[in-house]
Amino acid sequence: MKKKHQISKERKSGQVMLEYVVALGIFLVLVGMSALLLYVFKLYGGRVLSLMSSA
Repeated sequence: MKKKHQISKERKSGQVMLEYVVALGIFLVLVGMSALLLYVFKLYGGRVLSLMSSA
């Protein structure tokens, strides 16, 4: 049978691991969104510049 101290330590370890996984997931989503935004701006950048220069 496990002592309270061991159970508490395992729960903290699991919580820390979950927090790292969530933070990594959020980071990857932000990097992906930034890459997509950069791709779209590069793709349509010429159109935007020509639209602004014609005004």
